Amino acid sequence: MANVAYILATAGTGDASDQRKIIEAFASGKNLRIDNYITVDIPPGRRERNRMVQELFSHVNRWDTIVVSDLARLGHSIADIVNLLKGFMERGVRFAAAFQGIDINGPGDETTKAAAAVFSMLADMESAYVSERIREALALKKKEGAVLGRPRGSISPSKLDDRKEMIIEYLAKGVSKTSLARILGTSPSNLLSYLRSRKITTGRQNVVRPAGKEDSAVRPAAAGQGTVPAGVKSDRAPGTGPSDDAGDIILCRHCGKNVLDPRTTTCAGGYIDYEDGESFHRVPYPDNEKGRCPKCFVSPGGFHHDGCYMERCPRCGERLVSCACRKR
Repeated sequence: MANVAYILATAGTGDASDQRKIIEAFASGKNLRIDNYITVDIPPGRRERNRMVQELFSHVNRWDTIVVSDLARLGHSIADIVNLLKGFMERGVRFAAAFQGIDINGPGDETTKAAAAVFSMLADMESAYVSERIREALALKKKEGAVLGRPRGSISPSKLDDRKEMIIEYLAKGVSKTSLARILGTSPSNLLSYLRSRKITTGRQNVVRPAGKEDSAVRPAAAGQGTVPAGVKSDRAPGTGPSDDAGDIILCRHCGKNVLDPRTTTCAGGYIDYEDGESFHRVPYPDNEKGRCPKCFVSPGGFHHDGCYMERCPRCGERLVSCACRKR
């Protein structure tokens, strides 16, 4: 149980001493002994002020007494102040505001109940007045000929705008929207919403392509290789790396990355599951190799892409695609 006076001073105003004098005069008239004065610099912004005030009074205990110089120090609107006072009353905290002469003693006090009712009414009135002023201002603007709201046909900016050409190009190559969403690091629903709002056709024959980009026919890929553009062989000669041609796309079924992208250095890790219930960590491409994997093009130390026959079985050490461990 403590009587604490809070001096809520806006940074740079230097009014802390004036607040203390007001509180001391109020406490003297109420015969109230102040145990401690706490000075807090509060920010001028409404959101920052409300958050700081809420945190400041969040640990006040029942039967404590809180004294401030002015109710206006607690918030930018009556609604902000009413919400704070309701919290004090519910916790049984005595609250006093020196400038207004308010002394709220807790939920059992009749004066407190009357004050709470008055504050709630004032908060509702303030909300109604603000709404009415906004409606009147909008009506005046409309009468003057101003167009209210967002302009017809306008589109909100999206984080995918910077990658629009990439989206169009991948769709033209036949990449599925689910795989494309994984590549972009977004959800399929967000990608579909973006395509609709930008009127980007998803069919391969009708996709709007960036200027200077030529069409490329696509053919189905082998299992585990996603989509392969025409003219790209998934069996490249040993020692060759991923293609620098932006038109070459092979999507890994396990990680969703483009195998032929030079920036793709590894697949996702994980486990190999066997029929007897055992699981082992995947074996990465040896980090002492001098070049990339000749089949799936991961860098030394990286994990192989799904279906690569260079990947070793973690149980027997043979090639994973041909060993008999999974058939046991």
